[in-house]
Amino acid sequence: MLALIAAYAENRIIGKNGRIPWDLPADKHRFRDLTMGHVMVMGRRTYEEIGFPLPGRETIVVSGSNNFDGPHCTTVPSLGAALEQAAGRDVFVCGGAQLYREALPLADVLYLTEIHAAFDGDTQFPAFDTEDFVQTEQTVVAGALPCIFRTLRRKRMDYAQARAYVAGLTAQHGIVPGLGPMQDLLARLGNPQNRYPAVHIAGTNGKGSTLAMISSMLQAAGYRVGSYCSPAVFEERECWRVNGRMIPKEDYAMWMTRLRGVRRAMQENGQPGPTAFELETALAFCWMAQQNCDITVVECGMGGAEDATNVLSRTAVSVLTSIGMDHMKFLGDTIEAIARAKGGIIRRGVPVVLQGQNAAVEREIAAICCRQDSPLTVVRPEEIAVTRADAHGITLDYAGLRQLSVPLAGRFQADNAATAIAAVRSLREFSISEQAIRDGLEQTRWPGRMEQICDEPEIVIDGAHNPDAAQRLQQEAKRRWPQGELIEMVGVLADKDFTEVGRLLAPMAREIITVTPDNARALEAEQLVECLRQFCPRVTAADSVAQALELAKQAAAGRRPILAFGSLSWLHTLRRAVEGQQ
Repeated sequence: MLALIAAYAENRIIGKNGRIPWDLPADKHRFRDLTMGHVMVMGRRTYEEIGFPLPGRETIVVSGSNNFDGPHCTTVPSLGAALEQAAGRDVFVCGGAQLYREALPLADVLYLTEIHAAFDGDTQFPAFDTEDFVQTEQTVVAGALPCIFRTLRRKRMDYAQARAYVAGLTAQHGIVPGLGPMQDLLARLGNPQNRYPAVHIAGTNGKGSTLAMISSMLQAAGYRVGSYCSPAVFEERECWRVNGRMIPKEDYAMWMTRLRGVRRAMQENGQPGPTAFELETALAFCWMAQQNCDITVVECGMGGAEDATNVLSRTAVSVLTSIGMDHMKFLGDTIEAIARAKGGIIRRGVPVVLQGQNAAVEREIAAICCRQDSPLTVVRPEEIAVTRADAHGITLDYAGLRQLSVPLAGRFQADNAATAIAAVRSLREFSISEQAIRDGLEQTRWPGRMEQICDEPEIVIDGAHNPDAAQRLQQEAKRRWPQGELIEMVGVLADKDFTEVGRLLAPMAREIITVTPDNARALEAEQLVECLRQFCPRVTAADSVAQALELAKQAAAGRRPILAFGSLSWLHTLRRAVEGQQ
């Protein structure tokens, strides 16, 4: 909780020459009772008027010119630094107009004393939008200077309102690479991302599965683990988890309400407003700090160097999964350029784990590690022995560990599992036993990757939406259904290389049904038909996911498997449609 506590006169005066121009014993008693045992953040002139740290409270003074360090008192240069030092504890802010202006967007509660008199002064309490708050308490106090004690609490969006707010920002701004707004936003929030070590994951494909396995192994070792990934597959809140549990709707709404206020303040100050992804990333950092995580596992959204997640300062290991051609508009049009962008998460001296792959990618990452003096571990496919791979998962041997079971289908998950094992073994300050590795892998859950969601007919979904992922899916599909004759359901985004995805996967199909994902960047189903007909003659556009499912089931005739792939943004709808028929 962040609370402002202030007294002001009818003309909003709060000070004159650095001093309060009145003496109200009742207000002093209220101040003491409210703030006792908490952290007090004060402006320089406010602290100088008092002259000493308040008994029973930790005092943090915001001053760029004076130093008041001593017992129970620390000086910091900014409100953000004060909140960082408070480290999630309840904070009361008391100061001058500048400090109050900076704190108002963050305030959960205002404890205001309104004095029924006017005074001369040179400092006023800043105006604020009363529509953002609701009054919960009011006490009239008589005396020589009558006043009213008021308590106002910030109105919170509910979950639906918070989601609508984020959706509106997404529609307005889309993707905006760069770290400036994110750094400014987090500084105002007290840099919550600095309060825990993090495993940072970048790559084109396999990030989510690798994140899930690393998180599960750390949790099996007894640690409290926060995780953040994107986009959501089947449930909006699944991006934010602590020990596998999704963020409660109330917590999401509370933090997004606060972030909305900070975003407004940044814009009013002439700064760029953070994008929806930046707000949701900041929400992850704030919530995981609030949950007192021992360690977090964070997935890059798109790139690396300029991704909003690349503000982590306590990276414990940098992980790079399979890197391929994707997001070329933002990351570059060569595999080397994309590898350099992804490698931007590498920190000086911090261990790096790279999934073995394209030689050009390995050269680029090795060069970055050399410059950063970061030890590099490359997970070689030839070092991994897969002894089982079926619809229910895989079993593998790797790095001296035998018969490791992973309940994720797809031979490619062995590469991700080995990468995850190498990552947890690279952690210097965390102890991960062999049993924790085994248990964690066995307990891993990650939907939407070669996941069978129906037995009759056989329906498998996979989030392959770019050429690298499509190639992996092609290899897996050939192993699983060597006879081919698949019924495919496909929906993609317009900014992906859907022609190459089609070239890899459409020839395996007897018939294809296209859909339009529920996404602002979606490729229309009819346009996808035109593209895919060069690889498969029987392609039909569906008006909806429900219609696509019916067409696919008719084409399958109970004998042929149905493979649905492409953008994750429509697979959730398909899953719900299938579950509704079971």
